[in-house]
Amino acid sequence: MKGFSFRLDRILKLREDAERRQARVMGEASRAETELTVRCREQAQRVETAGRQATPAPGAITSVGMLQLLQLASAAAATQLDQSEKARDEATKVTDAERDRLAAARRDRMTLERLKDHKHQQWREDDVRDERKTMDEIAGRPRGEPR
Repeated sequence: MKGFSFRLDRILKLREDAERRQARVMGEASRAETELTVRCREQAQRVETAGRQATPAPGAITSVGMLQLLQLASAAAATQLDQSEKARDEATKVTDAERDRLAAARRDRMTLERLKDHKHQQWREDDVRDERKTMDEIAGRPRGEPR
């Protein structure tokens, strides 16, 4: 009997490739999200530092101009933090969408793999049944009778 061949094998390979590509895209989106999260933490620290610097210590003599400059720096840091947080939130949405696409690609591939396994199991059972039938025919012939 000839070997097992799965008619949808080419489609299975395409789905495996699609899953690998989607995994790369999801990985890139996840890295971008992580980088933005780190940037947000760093900018939050800058906002905290700028806020401490903009608040004069009790009894310290600071010029009005210097206080205004420090407050402007603090406000700029807060604005940068807000922008980074918005970018991070958008990156999180993108990562979630890419993760969903990866899950769908994985489901599609696994569906075909299960079908292939099922078809292979059927093929093996048919092969065993055919072999048994052949053996039964051979065993049922009287000795010396030609094939």
